[in-house]
Amino acid sequence: MKIYLVGGAVRDKILGIPVKDRDYLVVGSTPQEMIELGYKPIGKNFPVFLHPKTNEEYALARTEKKIGKGYHGFEFYTSPNVTLEEDLMRRDITINAIAEDEDGNIYDPYNGLRDIENKVIRHVSDAFIEDPLRVFRVARFFARFEDFIIHKDTEELMKKIVGSGEISSLSIERIKTEILKGLNEKHADKMFLSFSSSGVLKSIFPDFVENQCDIFLLLNELKNTPKPISVESKLLMIFALPFFYDAEKSDRINYLEYFKLSNNAKTIFKGIEYEASNLENFLSFSVEDKLDSLYRLDFFRRPNITLDILEMIMLLITTVFKPISLSQPLMTIEWQENKKMVHNKIELVRNTIAEFTQEYTKLKSEIDPLKTHSEIKELIYKERLSILRKVSS
Repeated sequence: MKIYLVGGAVRDKILGIPVKDRDYLVVGSTPQEMIELGYKPIGKNFPVFLHPKTNEEYALARTEKKIGKGYHGFEFYTSPNVTLEEDLMRRDITINAIAEDEDGNIYDPYNGLRDIENKVIRHVSDAFIEDPLRVFRVARFFARFEDFIIHKDTEELMKKIVGSGEISSLSIERIKTEILKGLNEKHADKMFLSFSSSGVLKSIFPDFVENQCDIFLLLNELKNTPKPISVESKLLMIFALPFFYDAEKSDRINYLEYFKLSNNAKTIFKGIEYEASNLENFLSFSVEDKLDSLYRLDFFRRPNITLDILEMIMLLITTVFKPISLSQPLMTIEWQENKKMVHNKIELVRNTIAEFTQEYTKLKSEIDPLKTHSEIKELIYKERLSILRKVSS
């Protein structure tokens, strides 16, 4: 029985990146022996165990065989006779197929160290093509490691996977998990660059193919925001981009339903979709129209959502105000001026709403208990209108 540290932990250790999670591979053992040693079995499809003290995962060495479609279409074989090299061969990319034994010796049968040195993401074997999820995993690693490139042969296999239609066999939860992880990387724009190259963009996000450069620009813009933005909010802004090209398009895919996003996310998206132009021109509205806009945004119940929507609209509009083609310079004087103009405009709207909020919270309405519900509602409306008129003057 031999134990090895494997996968991302070894890779990150070599790259000098802090190691977060450690996965271990056990060669030459059986489920019965692991249980007798105090390990707790947790794997449903293959033998994975939790260490009795550290709770870290230890998996028995195994091989796999493709028997069906999708991520789950595999048959696994585990035995004390399965070697380290055989287990590492089933890994997705070479930089994830490096092992380290308990004495610190490195085992690298598929040249992962060479690829780390050359900064290349390369598949371990042609069996890479059997798992469609690897298209998304490679794109995510491409986003994580800034200077790495995807090997041309690996790119060709990714295109074959997309062309085979096997991506449709993946659950949307799996796809969403990989995309959200990728959006959490500093260079998330590289993930969508890979999606474009492999054909995933056309397969999963057909509405974005014609204007895909806007995704890259938006994600590049998000790198420089002073306030952290959640990965779900980033996904929402990407989904909102087609609205800025063609607000009347009726056959657009409902990505919120497709990706099963939260009700809170749907509320924010609705605010972006229906109030973008209103908020951009908010300062020129009559006081009544301003208040109506705040009501539509559900501002009085959830003011923080309105502020989030403002932030997202600012980023979206500045992304749309740019040269359309990636072959054009991205930082033209005209684009910079438009960007500054919109930022200033939305910032004034934000300040107006913040001032309104401050004044409104000071208000202590004296409600006559004898008044009807409609009378009370009218009174509150007039009070809000009065405060908004004051801060708008």
